[in-house]
Amino acid sequence: MAEFEDITYQTDGAVCRITLARPEKLNAYRDETADELTSALRKAEADASLRVVVLTGQGRAFGAGYDLATVDPSSTPALERVLEEHFNPLVHAMRQSRLPIISVVNGPCAGAAVGLALAGDIVLAARSAYFYEPFLNIALVPDAGNTIFLTRMLGRVRASGMMLLGDRISAEQALEWGLVWKVFDDGDLEAEAQKVAAKLAGLSATGIASTKRLITQAAEADLDALLALERDLQGEAGRSPDFTSAVAAFFASRKR
Repeated sequence: MAEFEDITYQTDGAVCRITLARPEKLNAYRDETADELTSALRKAEADASLRVVVLTGQGRAFGAGYDLATVDPSSTPALERVLEEHFNPLVHAMRQSRLPIISVVNGPCAGAAVGLALAGDIVLAARSAYFYEPFLNIALVPDAGNTIFLTRMLGRVRASGMMLLGDRISAEQALEWGLVWKVFDDGDLEAEAQKVAAKLAGLSATGIASTKRLITQAAEADLDALLALERDLQGEAGRSPDFTSAVAAFFASRKR
């Protein structure tokens, strides 16, 4: 039996590569996907030979956010439990890891996937990639760390526009705004990511871990409180009639 179903886990020397492997769903997340990502990070943490993690998506997308197809339309979902048990632990694992994480955004990046990409330490993007916050379109609120990462990185005005209006932000715009470190032509992204991984793997592991800890403390000292608030407000949103209607519309569109 395979260790993971929704992701692949590969190592090459000091580099660990974790790939979301639900390309038929544009790498949308199930609860199990988040759990597998957390387990993979812990596995990498425990391997003293590893010095860096590369996180990317299989196929043409980095991640389409949460998979609504996993929501039971006949019941009221406990979205606060989904965040508390599956996604918040993943964000914590990424930010607290001793390993630098390179988020390689190879295509569309939406919803929770945006938060997880930004939970990485260095974000690289393909020129065709874009970032998208669709939460309000389905009567939900941003989660997976989106509210803290976007607001701290973009400032209140740009973060508000991105989260409230739900416009797609191109990779070039994301670069200009400071959401990503560098943008590369699609065909060059993988090779460039490998170069960054090799550079990080050659640096002091202790120095990287300590620097990451300092950055996290300076930028996200209140991460726990923000994740808890996202959890609580998402729970309320998930019980709203508007979300029930949005889920019903989603399933109706799949039957056409």
